[in-house]
Amino acid sequence: MKIGNRIRKLRKRLGLTQKEFAGCVPGKIDYTYIGKMERDQQYPSIKMLQKIGMAFSVPLSYFFEDDDFLNSSKLLPIDIKDLLKDTRKQDLLRTTQTLNTQDLDLVMQIINILTQKKPLEGLQLAESPLEYPDIEDKKKKDLTDTV
Repeated sequence: MKIGNRIRKLRKRLGLTQKEFAGCVPGKIDYTYIGKMERDQQYPSIKMLQKIGMAFSVPLSYFFEDDDFLNSSKLLPIDIKDLLKDTRKQDLLRTTQTLNTQDLDLVMQIINILTQKKPLEGLQLAESPLEYPDIEDKKKKDLTDTV
């Protein structure tokens, strides 16, 4: 099977459009380039294949060998397949590989707290807007309150 066909097959197995697929690959890649690679109108460099492989957790050899890898991905649970689609979650997993046991336990505790959706006393959640975006606004507010 040609490399372009392998790229197309991987993308379709993940349920992604060419635009979504291009958005998951590190660097600025136009979705039309994905289409050209799939149609074998342009041939990707090894570096590009490495980026695609890294983004979707497939080995570089996938682009050059038989279909065993794709067939084995059918056996993966849905939540694991979803990880293949979300590059932020993949980055998180890659980062945790470098942590020692103690730090990994701490990360797990933080994740458990975040998934409970209960803000801790004294902590401000990142999503909540700041009351005063800058010091000048706070000064203006203080001045109007005293008048």
